Amino acid sequence: MATAALCCCLGSCNSGTKQEVENTVHIKGQLMDMGSQNVRMRFDGAASMVGDSRDILLETDAAGYFDTTFVLKEPTYYSISRNTLYLTPGDDMTIKVTQSNTEAEFSGKGAEANNYMKFRLFPKGGSYLEGGGNLRGDFVSTKALVDSLAAIRMHTLDTLSNVSGLFKKLETARIKADVINSYICYASYSRMFADIKTEEEMQAKWNEFNVSLTPEVAPLYKEIMDENMLDVAVVRDVLSYQEDSTLTSLWFKDISIPARTTELYACAKIVGDLRDEVSEQTVDKAKAFLQTVKNADFATEVEGKIVQASKLLPGQPAFDFEMEDVEGNVKHLADFKGKVIYIDLWATWCGPCIQESPAFEALGKKYAGKDIVFLPVSTDTTTKPWLGYLDAHKKELTQYHSNDVALKESWAIMYIPRFILIDKDFNIVNAYAPRPSSEEISPLIDSVLNKQ
Repeated sequence: MATAALCCCLGSCNSGTKQEVENTVHIKGQLMDMGSQNVRMRFDGAASMVGDSRDILLETDAAGYFDTTFVLKEPTYYSISRNTLYLTPGDDMTIKVTQSNTEAEFSGKGAEANNYMKFRLFPKGGSYLEGGGNLRGDFVSTKALVDSLAAIRMHTLDTLSNVSGLFKKLETARIKADVINSYICYASYSRMFADIKTEEEMQAKWNEFNVSLTPEVAPLYKEIMDENMLDVAVVRDVLSYQEDSTLTSLWFKDISIPARTTELYACAKIVGDLRDEVSEQTVDKAKAFLQTVKNADFATEVEGKIVQASKLLPGQPAFDFEMEDVEGNVKHLADFKGKVIYIDLWATWCGPCIQESPAFEALGKKYAGKDIVFLPVSTDTTTKPWLGYLDAHKKELTQYHSNDVALKESWAIMYIPRFILIDKDFNIVNAYAPRPSSEEISPLIDSVLNKQ
């Protein structure tokens, strides 16, 4: 991952040859409420589905101000928190970004595209359904609203004058993919399954709905089935359905899927396996697969994830990271060396994390007095929701919070809850340890404690 350092004086930002300036992006401004002075600007192009080597770390001062220049050879999507940015070589912008995308401010060269991007939709919220808020009485009525909102968005895109044809092509694909996503998500947000009593009835209802969607989504899929459109996140989201054999015969019938698209999802599956279970077998399988990858950008990311996963194999040295308790006292994971360490990585917004918390606390009581420490570590962006949650929920275990980049990078934290088990010598036992509610965890802890 590249690092863009904070520079108090950047008088040379726009110096250098014309070619050098044209191949760089200069952005400065303020990043607010990010929870850390080190803010990740995530690469959001096609290869981001596989790895994160193109991410850039923006180093800010205490108030969130930064000023940086970096090389960019082609237009690319990035994201900062919930904000999606479109950066083009030669851009020179002043920005103000918070965790709410619609509050962002952009000025300077490249601003028009990014002011448009402020209002991009969120696929996990059902795109134009906006978390179910735009749901209507039936699919026909909901579809009519979705189509009208998409038409408005398309008109807004058409009126932009200082953006490239490529940007308009990509964003047109985003609109169409958001429409597809909205249609598909209707089933989840509606009461379509309210009276379903058995799994068989559920499956039959899903199949019926998927068949009914075919004439609506198939033509749209044909229009976005361009490997260049993979740089748009929601396009990648909706194309993932082509991995379902049933849907392939419905929505993707007679559609030729580009080789790059097929390879992207194959790479993502291999990396997903590495994230679910790190073992010699999964690493060796990934290494063998890497030899078959034809797209260089995908190969780079797969290789990076193999290297990362190899460092998380059992027996490898544990990675240190910084955290703080509720009083603000700083601790390091390495401070607990000499004891077995079981870590619970969670956040206040994570339902499954909250469900596991009582089991984690119970294990703490079960092993009280033993040579083991239980560390619940919140990964909330800021300490405010964490402290508020703890005020309302009594905990026996000492609570910690961490936004240390070393935690997320070294331990490959891509999802939570995530549990990690480390032995007394500060070596990894299991970087993807069983959940505290599972039957496997106690025998595993016992075996580590009894190890001589």
